[in-house]
Amino acid sequence: MSAAPEREAVRPPAPHGALPDGPVGGARGAFDFAREGFDWRGAALDAVRRYPVPCLLGAIAVGFWVGRNRGKTILAAAAGLATNAALKEVQRVFAAEDC
Repeated sequence: MSAAPEREAVRPPAPHGALPDGPVGGARGAFDFAREGFDWRGAALDAVRRYPVPCLLGAIAVGFWVGRNRGKTILAAAAGLATNAALKEVQRVFAAEDC
């Protein structure tokens, strides 16, 4: 058996529109499609003022979906934060007794 000739590393194909110089169109961030100086906070609050029920239903749906798909992770993070806070308090109490 002869050894296979060594080849250069084969790179996977780039996603559609990917260029070595960066994204197509020169985007610098995730929300570059909006005009310069766009007030995201004002727009969001205005949408909630105009359409409170659909926004509430959307928030409930997103919260339910996140809870169903990432609930264990969120609960573990919250438990970790609570544990750290409790341990810091216990450490503070013991440190105060030593004085």
